[in-house]
Amino acid sequence: MITLISTPEYAEPTDPLIISRWLATESPNNFRLRRTDWAVTAYANAGGFLQITMAAYTGAVTDSIAVYDASTDSMYTGTITSIAGDPDFVTDITWVVGMDITYLNDNTLYGNYYFEGQLTINGVVETIHVIASPDSKGYADLDVSGLLRIAVSLGKIGDYTEIIMKETNKSGNFSFEYRGAWYGSDEAYTEEGETWYYAEGIRSEEQGSNLHEFVATTIYDAPFYNLFTEPVYFRGLPFDISFLMPETEVVSPESDITVTIKFYNSVNTQIGADVIYTIDADTFEGFMDSLNIAASIVPEGSVKFTAEIET
Repeated sequence: MITLISTPEYAEPTDPLIISRWLATESPNNFRLRRTDWAVTAYANAGGFLQITMAAYTGAVTDSIAVYDASTDSMYTGTITSIAGDPDFVTDITWVVGMDITYLNDNTLYGNYYFEGQLTINGVVETIHVIASPDSKGYADLDVSGLLRIAVSLGKIGDYTEIIMKETNKSGNFSFEYRGAWYGSDEAYTEEGETWYYAEGIRSEEQGSNLHEFVATTIYDAPFYNLFTEPVYFRGLPFDISFLMPETEVVSPESDITVTIKFYNSVNTQIGADVIYTIDADTFEGFMDSLNIAASIVPEGSVKFTAEIET
């Protein structure tokens, strides 16, 4: 049996029902799995050796095994030496008082065992898979960032003819499936079950790979997806600033986003009226998008501007 232990998701501490599944492509994005071949239902001392009870065990005498002892958080390795009567099996593992044996992995039945992950990125099943061998306790991290990294590319899709530009070469979505593999295996994949989103970016180990602080929720607003608190605009040159647009519930009529831009002079007085755009949101949801500030809307005398996007 394979158990999905953890994912790169982020649950909002003040409301755990709000979960971010937006990931930075250039940071480790680990799906942690655990292998437990058989649950041990009982165990006993059989002449100084460990005897274990398992339902429907298909191993045989001389099989190389590893059992987990919860009392010491460690593994004992050995072999099956005899069958005391199904479902009881005797091993050559020395009995230790206080053992708490919970599961067994059979390395003979499942030779060269490893985990295999498969991504479907923007609706296309990837032919390159992610693999990882479990550690002695059966754990392994499948890091999918390598596939996300090659899903993005240099350059921009947007040509600055629109107010909002969808950056399809910098962001997108994927789903994750996993399975166990070994010599001669042909197991079906198990679907993780969620839709994940990615955007080109890199994070520190302390920040983690999740981009939750750049994703607006029903509780918090989000900043633009930008390294600088106040990026510099050069008059007359193309300028855009990116943001992450989360998926929202399907509504009728279609939802809109409102963009409000305000310009200020050197004494922090607003120049002219607000520049407001109302745009269909459905086209841009689930992607990193860029807000284009056209030179034609920037009034003379302005030294700064603010931009706000509301859904």
